[in-house]
Amino acid sequence: MAVSSSPPPFPEQQPVSARLKALRERAGYSIRALAQDLGMGHKFSSYSFYEQKLKKEYLPVDLVRRLVPLLCERGDPPITASEVWALSGVIPGGSDLNDGIARAARAQAPRRNADGTITINEYDITPHAGSGAIVEETASGSGEGHASVAAWHMPRAFVENYVSDPSSLAIIRVSGNSMEPDFMAGDRVLVDTAHRVPSPDGVYVLWNGLGVVLKQLMLVPHSNPPRIRIISVNQTYPMDEVNAEDLVINGRVVGKWVWK
Repeated sequence: MAVSSSPPPFPEQQPVSARLKALRERAGYSIRALAQDLGMGHKFSSYSFYEQKLKKEYLPVDLVRRLVPLLCERGDPPITASEVWALSGVIPGGSDLNDGIARAARAQAPRRNADGTITINEYDITPHAGSGAIVEETASGSGEGHASVAAWHMPRAFVENYVSDPSSLAIIRVSGNSMEPDFMAGDRVLVDTAHRVPSPDGVYVLWNGLGVVLKQLMLVPHSNPPRIRIISVNQTYPMDEVNAEDLVINGRVVGKWVWK
């Protein structure tokens, strides 16, 4: 007796992670090679996050923008720009590709509201301000794959006094005690997820191989290659030091809530 099986889902019905993997393989790329061409260096698992752990419906527009020139015209049949842009929610065959790209970018950015406020999502990332921030080859995103637990409405003019582009802001909570008394467990912090270079010195959100951590970063003077000191405000925790290229930075802390 023959056993029938259901046909595979159409590409647009598959999760975006599966569609990304299919396009990469069709283009003849390995995960490591595509990560390097995307400018992620040897931290190829930062890319593999999008194929293996991403829970969102679409990829970030900025990532897809970098994928387009790498994947288009490769494979058999050749990959089209519309196929790649569809990963970010742009509808193939739309009246204007640029309009579709702009719509996708707006949909993924915090909303600017008619009442003069901007909506900033709070994510359940739980940056653990505890021991260790030595970075392994593991992936972490700026909210990708984490549930949005709240949406905060803040005066747009106030936010733009401190951050020129609020579209990359996220709110997360601190846990642990390594950054006390500057950052207490339960504090909400405002993170600029577009700021992923450890300059200037300040407090950043890092990926340590198990989760995200909140740490103070300081460039070691005259180091070559550049090295970064990873400092806990609570002096009972040891200081670490790593090469700058080994850090996976999720963003820079640009504010926190203080209750009086």
